[in-house]
Parts: sequence; structure tokens; C-alpha cells
Amino acid sequence: MHKALLVLGLLLRGPQHGYELHRIVRAHGELYTDLKKANLYHLLGRLAEQGYLDVRAESGAQGPRGERLIYALTDQGRVHFRELLGAILRTYEPVHTGVDVAVVFLTQLPRDEALSLLVARRSVVATRRATAAAELGDVAARGLLGSLAADHLLSLIDAELAWIERALVRLRAEGWPTDPDDMDHHSARESRP
Repeated sequence: MHKALLVLGLLLRGPQHGYELHRIVRAHGELYTDLKKANLYHLLGRLAEQGYLDVRAESGAQGPRGERLIYALTDQGRVHFRELLGAILRTYEPVHTGVDVAVVFLTQLPRDEALSLLVARRSVVATRRATAAAELGDVAARGLLGSLAADHLLSLIDAELAWIERALVRLRAEGWPTDPDDMDHHSARESRP
């Protein structure tokens, strides 16, 4: 949903060809990192099929076809943009990366190996945060809304780092669970008559 919002929002500025849209997405680094070139063109095609975009060919481009496609918002596309914008701002969906599932199975590993994996995760997330902060520095300087978007992304990464720290502290302080079915105890107790 957010990818469609991004594309429609970029086209609010006026008609653009796919390469220009891809350049804008790439220039914003971490903010638009999950919209790759192939996904962008697929999404443009889908939005056009749904009636949200008009597509016209412009001749004179380099390449085998000798033309490029120019995408423009339709009136229906403008309405859909507003609907998506409202829907995204009014809802919250937690991001599930799989780490929640992995944590409940940590007893399948020796304690030191499990802790080592969490320490490695902390290092990966810290590196990602440093990369994101470096890339977003320029975006934040572009104004209030760019700064807010960058702050949101960095806050999510900071929350992950804080959770990893709490998890490591608790696992080291409270001891290692010895029961591989530790995650089932709560639900098993609740389901007993």
C-alpha cells in the first residue's frame, strides 16, 4: 500500500517517465529502500491497469524501443492517493521480521550460541542505523516533513536496538530457560478447564 502511495505521490508533481521515478526513489536511499527498479515498473503497470495512471509513449529515447513511457495521474489516481494517505496514517501494523518466532526457539541452541547471535544482530542493526542516519542526513535538511519521516525510520531502528539490549540483559540475568516448550506454558495453562 505504501509503495502505491509513494508512486502516486511522486506523480502529483506532474507526468514522469519510469527512469526519472526510479532516480528519485534511489536518491532518497533508506526512506524508499524497499521499492526496487523491477518492483517500480511492475507497480506502474498495475496502477495503470487499475485506472490510476495514464500512460503515453514518447519517442526519441535511447534503447531498443526508441521510446519511453510517460506516466501521469488520472482523476481516479488522485482520489486513490488521498484514500491511501488517509488509510496509512490512520492504521498501525506491526512489522514482523521473524525475530519473534526465532526468539521462542532460542532454547534449541546452546546458551552461548544464542547470546552470540543476539549480539551479532545488535551489531547488524547498529550498522544499519549508522548507514540510515548518514543517508537520511540530507533528507532531514530538506524540511519538516522529510525530517519527520527520517526521524520515524530512525526511531524504529532505535526501538529494535533497545529491545535487543533488554533481551540480552534479561537472558543473562534471569538464566537460561531449560524447558524447550517454555513458550507453550502460558497458553497451555489458559486452555486447561
